[in-house]
Amino acid sequence: MQIRKALNKDALNLKFLKTQVWLHTYATKGINDEYTEYLEADFTYENCLRSISDKNKYCLVAEENNFLIAYCEVNFEAIHPDTKENCAEMTVLYVSEHFYGRGIGKALVIEAEKHLYSKGISNYWLSCFIENQNAIDFYTYLGFKSNSSIYFTMGENKYENLVFQKEIKN
Repeated sequence: MQIRKALNKDALNLKFLKTQVWLHTYATKGINDEYTEYLEADFTYENCLRSISDKNKYCLVAEENNFLIAYCEVNFEAIHPDTKENCAEMTVLYVSEHFYGRGIGKALVIEAEKHLYSKGISNYWLSCFIENQNAIDFYTYLGFKSNSSIYFTMGENKYENLVFQKEIKN
């Protein structure tokens, strides 16, 4: 496995990797209009390309044998939902289900933290769907702490997400 900075040429593959992981994680009861409308609007080639090119974001991919298997995205210009201050946010950490349990997510988090620390950033946050127990356990294992929640709106519905934060130690 290799971890590297995402390149513009990765955008189309990222669109489908992100879609695959999102559907596996959140569409546990099947597909409905709310999900397809969200994916159709947000998980586009153009949005992936925009994130990769954005100087305020750091995008990493993990690949194996020239296949993308995971993606991590950090936004340096996010607003922390509790403090309302500028604070880096890990907006995406997706690992293809076929590669779970191999340390890929942890490796991406470590690489992202190295980059954040090199930029003088010593803490960051992320949000996680409250029903995604695997992710909650993973983030807790990595030293993230949660003491609040926010709501993600999709269509007419709101979904509770736990807010995690972590201090980066050298």
